Amino acid sequence: MTRTSCRSPRTAISTSPARRSGPLRPASLSRMREDLRIRNLSPKTEECYLQHVERFAKHFGRSPADLGPDHIRQYQLHMIEQKHASWSWFNQAVCALRFLYGVTLGKGWAIEHIPHAKREKKLPVVLTLG
Repeated sequence: MTRTSCRSPRTAISTSPARRSGPLRPASLSRMREDLRIRNLSPKTEECYLQHVERFAKHFGRSPADLGPDHIRQYQLHMIEQKHASWSWFNQAVCALRFLYGVTLGKGWAIEHIPHAKREKKLPVVLTLG
């Protein structure tokens, strides 16, 4: 299996069907995969989103359909404080959860209650006091 950009160097997750039988309901997973394909998203984006949703479900040991905004907030804090997630990694997870809750599960609160991280501003090298 080729390595995709959404996989954390600290965590290797298999995308085999046997691996997906945990807390995420197979119907929800296949529905999300179909929703991603209908929107013609790239296969790498599809796998990346599915892996982020799988990690979210595994973190709580429950289906995302049973979790709400408070759980998402706890997971975001976990990614920042324990996993030390980068800005791009964090926002990939946010986009995956927004897609899951907003499109696949049809929860209206999803977009408003799942915040993105703010990209850190870096000064150009020529302007630093180096």
